[in-house]
Amino acid sequence: MISFDFETYSRCDIRIAGAYAYADHPSTEVVCMGYAFDDEDPQIWIPGQPFPSEFLDRIKRGEDVCAWNSYFEMVIWNLVLKKDPIPFNQWNDTMALAGAHALPLALAKCGEVLGLSEEQSKNKRGKLLIQRLSKPQRDGTRNTDPFLLEEFYAYCKQDVAVERTIRNKLRNLTSSEQKIFKHDQELNWRGLRLDTDSIDHALRIYQETENNLNEEVIRITKGELDSTSSRAKAFAWMATKDYRMPLVDGKPSYTSAAVQEAIDSPACPEIVKEFLKIRQQLSQTSNKKYHKMKDTVASDGRVHGLVQYHGASTGRWAGRLIQPQNLPRPKHKNVDELINSMPENFKGMDVQPLDALTSCLRGMIVASPGNRLICADFSSIEARVLAWMADHGRVVMSFVDGKDIYRTTAAEMYSTPYSEITDEQRFLGKVATLALGYQGGERAFTKMAQAYGAFIDKELAERVKTYWRQANKPIVNLWAEFERSAKRSLWTEKLEKTQVGNFKVSHSGGSELLFQLPSERVLIWQNPRLAINEKGWEQLRFDGTDPRTRKWVTRDTYGGDLVQSVTQAIARDLLAEAVLRLEEAGYPVVMHIHDEIIADVPKGFGSLKEFIKIMCELPTWAKGLPMQADGFETQRYRK
Repeated sequence: MISFDFETYSRCDIRIAGAYAYADHPSTEVVCMGYAFDDEDPQIWIPGQPFPSEFLDRIKRGEDVCAWNSYFEMVIWNLVLKKDPIPFNQWNDTMALAGAHALPLALAKCGEVLGLSEEQSKNKRGKLLIQRLSKPQRDGTRNTDPFLLEEFYAYCKQDVAVERTIRNKLRNLTSSEQKIFKHDQELNWRGLRLDTDSIDHALRIYQETENNLNEEVIRITKGELDSTSSRAKAFAWMATKDYRMPLVDGKPSYTSAAVQEAIDSPACPEIVKEFLKIRQQLSQTSNKKYHKMKDTVASDGRVHGLVQYHGASTGRWAGRLIQPQNLPRPKHKNVDELINSMPENFKGMDVQPLDALTSCLRGMIVASPGNRLICADFSSIEARVLAWMADHGRVVMSFVDGKDIYRTTAAEMYSTPYSEITDEQRFLGKVATLALGYQGGERAFTKMAQAYGAFIDKELAERVKTYWRQANKPIVNLWAEFERSAKRSLWTEKLEKTQVGNFKVSHSGGSELLFQLPSERVLIWQNPRLAINEKGWEQLRFDGTDPRTRKWVTRDTYGGDLVQSVTQAIARDLLAEAVLRLEEAGYPVVMHIHDEIIADVPKGFGSLKEFIKIMCELPTWAKGLPMQADGFETQRYRK
């Protein structure tokens, strides 16, 4: 195994551009490369020196290479050093291993959690060295201080050692997971084509519209304000109009919900409503994605490195850069017409420019020349997996029969024939399906309903929760089984079986709670233990990354939460295996988002029907799972 790490210099900001566009930038160059063969001491190579011949010889012999966040090393190797590409199946990534172990994805933090000694840990001066030597100084010049460079070389070698130490503490990916990781690297290298001309038009329209709206702000406020961005200044101006924004936690709020509430309020003066409507338009953060697209697109017209393998502890991928999983759904149906009218500022289209730009965002993703996009997504995948896991026969059969799951849920909740369910009952069935499947209660139900624009009082929410749990006892029983088995595995340190997998405690390199999925992949919870919570109940706890703050914290879990993790992990495995099958059948996958797969396919090859058929093939471990997918073919991405 060859372990290696690059340190680089560039005028391009990698945090904005992403790794591929950074490596593609003409100013990017290698400062040094740290490397080590097997367990030997790390060495350093500096441009200008002969490149280590043993390094190249080992690669030619098929030896594996490994790095922390190996995609960065890959793009530097290919685009900056311009060496012969290392085959994808020779790449290994210790950060990917850390993700698979539910450990932090930052090298220093991962080492800290694993208890590495100070000598084994990442050099804390690294950030300072990178600021000084990897970026231009404030005056635009490059720092070439020889003493700092010597320290930088030592830092690079230390990173190689730390990465290798961490790798030696972790289990390798299974052969099947290694194939999935290989495809992840291939997909990120392949990239996704963007319509760069239309992105330029969108940015021009956005700037012109923003200027016009800010001129309106100046007119409305008689020069007191020149934009809507300052919360304090906006509130002060509203006070002169005898108006105060709606309160949240006892304080005036400037959130989108508060702005809409003020606009809808008869008490709000018309001139303030005008101002707030401008605020509404300018605060559409989705349109900032046009800037991100412009910043991250490489010289080949594609954006690369969009997904992070094992970005979530369940194994699901996390979005990066333009984060396509967060692109808003179009509000307008005629998106192609809107995009075609961009050069003339949507002339002849009865639209508000910023709303139209939001609707056009997905359409910036396009097929390569001579190709078309084939897109398909699994239908209600989590609901199907959950019912299958719980052996919930009636729900599974409703999927097999092609019935509407929300109507089916409502029929069971209200003991009413499927054909007689009203629209209101179906809506409650929908919210219940989405909010209650993982042991959510009244608050989860009302919050989900609010997301759909409906206010549900506490009494009705509590009643619906009770109806749902009575109608879905196999799922309720599954929550209890998972919590009971996880706790028992901690008590006894023996294998505890559930109907879909097994819990087990491991003490290799630290305490872990393992769950073997039907696919034989293993989910991991770090440092599991039992504690007494503030209510006096026995609580299952573990250490993990907070999904919001990204900090390493103590987290509580329970039956429904464990079921959710396993459900999402199984859904992920179904998608991952479908991606590999599609690639094998000749469909080049360029993106996948939770339950959706997008391929950039030559015209005349394959079909949507075959694409969906391959997607829905069941692995042997998923016998009886009622799979279904829907999709479309297009030149521009939409949904």
